[in-house]
Amino acid sequence: MKKTILVVMMLLCSAGITTYAQGKYGHINSQEIMKKMPGVDSLQIKIQIFQQQMQDVYQSMVDEYQIKKEKFDKEAGTMTTSVRKMKEDELVTLQNRIMEFQNSVQGDIEEEQYRLLKPYQDALQKAIDDVAKEKGFTYIFDTQILLYSGGEDIAPYVKAKLGLK
Repeated sequence: MKKTILVVMMLLCSAGITTYAQGKYGHINSQEIMKKMPGVDSLQIKIQIFQQQMQDVYQSMVDEYQIKKEKFDKEAGTMTTSVRKMKEDELVTLQNRIMEFQNSVQGDIEEEQYRLLKPYQDALQKAIDDVAKEKGFTYIFDTQILLYSGGEDIAPYVKAKLGLK
């Protein structure tokens, strides 16, 4: 009796594992879909404008430094020791600000890209989630990193969900 119960339990467990492992698989190239979403193409222009603004700020800081450095170099011989030290410290401080700006600007650009792309990424993810639920997919893989695809391409369903052609 115990053996019969044990065999039945093992069969039920293996059937559950087999059913779970045999789920429905799908794949999608999310970048391809993202490129077709209305408004995404204008994001690149917005990012370029933001990068140019950061470049302009950087250039104005460099220009300010160069002007002050040239003036310091011309007048250094006529300055008292305390004034020269103060002007040198001012140049070092300005130089440090420029370096800090350079180090932080890449993070600012990445944050801006994330902020601009997030609504589109959220809409795409929602469409993928909806299609997965409606069509009964267990797993959806992005083909950008997929080495083999045996599942169904869900791009047509997601495009339809997003109203894309």
